[in-house]
Amino acid sequence: MGVISTKQIVAMSCAILFTFIMISPLTSHAASHPLSDVTSYKVYYDAPTPRLITKMKQYDVMIIEPVYYSKQQISEIKSSGTKVYGYINTMEADNWNTALINQLNEADFFHRNGERVHYTEWDSYLTDITSVHYRDVLLSEVTAQIAEKGLDGVFLDTVGNIDNEHWENPTVLQAQQEGMVAFLQQIKQQHPSLSLIQNWGFQTLKDYTSSYVDAIMWENFNYSTVSKDEWSKDRMADLKEIQQETDLAVLTVSTEQKWNSISYAESNGFVHFHTRNGYNSW
Repeated sequence: MGVISTKQIVAMSCAILFTFIMISPLTSHAASHPLSDVTSYKVYYDAPTPRLITKMKQYDVMIIEPVYYSKQQISEIKSSGTKVYGYINTMEADNWNTALINQLNEADFFHRNGERVHYTEWDSYLTDITSVHYRDVLLSEVTAQIAEKGLDGVFLDTVGNIDNEHWENPTVLQAQQEGMVAFLQQIKQQHPSLSLIQNWGFQTLKDYTSSYVDAIMWENFNYSTVSKDEWSKDRMADLKEIQQETDLAVLTVSTEQKWNSISYAESNGFVHFHTRNGYNSW
């Protein structure tokens, strides 16, 4: 074998460096995504028991109501590699949650025709995410219930209310979407290690929040509906477009047609969870 010249060494070094630069960001980004290897998850909002905590450790991801859990219980769930996300109701204030609702000012609620918007089914009120005070209250909840207890991330529920409630008023819609972005930025600034999952709000995701969240949840992903209606097909096309630019994971939930729903979700690359009894029953 001949002697390698200095020019050849330099050329080889440059080629190796170029390959490393081209490959390493993508590899590092994919490896760092907190939900890249998730194949199973469960949502459970009731209080835990030792038996249930053992069962939770069998899932890749658990989404829980963190007010029921201690830091030690969270640590036990995570001990086998399970990632734990805590529920935060972003666009509604529940009357049952007196600790939170008593912190709110009237300006923290969204008003239509001078009145609060009340959801009878949940006994909750639509909130106004443009309120700086409201965002600060929510951020305090994230800090106390999620960051300080050692959870891996935040499950941002009711983001879909933005699209559902304000689609007829583009000015209000944009303001609420920008308010949500401001809240996500606050979380990232104060707790940069926390992962975020958004529930519904597909247009808000597409136009505003896709660069901040690691996943979106699609509830009511029942085969008979989502495999046929055009709205669902359009949303799946939107999600696939977003996934070309980000590592967005899609978590789906069905309540009907279990095996067809699971199969359809998996065929689209989504991670599926089926429940017949809601989120308060194991």
